[in-house]
Amino acid sequence: MSKFFIAGSWRNRAAVLDVVEALDQAKAASYSFVRAEYDEEAAVLAAPGGADDAALESPAVRKLFEQDLAALRAAEHFVLVLPAGAAAHIEAGIAFGLGKRCWAVGPVDRSETLYRIFEAMSTDATGLIDRLRALHIVRWPIGHRTVH
Repeated sequence: MSKFFIAGSWRNRAAVLDVVEALDQAKAASYSFVRAEYDEEAAVLAAPGGADDAALESPAVRKLFEQDLAALRAAEHFVLVLPAGAAAHIEAGIAFGLGKRCWAVGPVDRSETLYRIFEAMSTDATGLIDRLRALHIVRWPIGHRTVH
């Protein structure tokens, strides 16, 4: 089974959760900040705005970084849910550099040449799942028949 790392913004949490739930329904494993379990110290930073003023050298920042980076390394696929901030875009670059298959979901404000790292850009979670199913990356529901 394919494993997905889903990145996005706290301000766009509902759209990130839509992608996580769509992958759940497709029986695909995923990791995302919206469901990640953090220890007490890191959980404070993982909350909306929690890391905005944190010192990069703090043990909690290091834990959060290492946990998320380990999950990114373990994934086969990366999904960026747009609109997203700088951190999620950095994660996209890391994923691409690690050779992960990259996908994007959501509205695109303007053309970015580096969005070429994405194999496909879908407007919503349903479009992403349809694309992944067509490529046999995720499965169709039990009982579903495809017409050839």
